[in-house]
Amino acid sequence: MPTVPLQIKFLNMRRMLTIERLIAERVGDLQALHGRVIGCHVSVETPHRSHQSGNALEVRISLALPGELVVTRKSTSAATPVVAVNQAFDALKRQARKVTEKKIAARKPRGTAKRR
Repeated sequence: MPTVPLQIKFLNMRRMLTIERLIAERVGDLQALHGRVIGCHVSVETPHRSHQSGNALEVRISLALPGELVVTRKSTSAATPVVAVNQAFDALKRQARKVTEKKIAARKPRGTAKRR
C-alpha cells in the first residue's frame, strides 16, 4: 500500500512524537478503509483564548479523497491530546464514510426495476 502524503502541525504547543505516531497510524487505517486517500493535513492546536476548565485542544483534519475534500474540526477539553486526536479521527471516519456512501449511491442506476 503506498504511503499517503501527511502533514502534521502543532500550533501553540510542543511537538509530540507519540501524537505524530498516532496520527500516522490513524491515517493508515483510513487508507485501508477508503483505499484512495490522496493526502492528509492534521493540525493540533491549543487555542490562545482563555477557557473555563480543562486543557482545551482543537484538532483539524483535511482528508483528500478523489474528487472530495473531507474536513473535520474538533474542539475538545479532553484529558489528553491522545483522546482529542482519537475523537477527531472518529468524527472524520464517519464523515468519510458518508461521502463514500453518497458516491456509491450516485453510481447506482435509478428507476431500473428487476425483470422477471
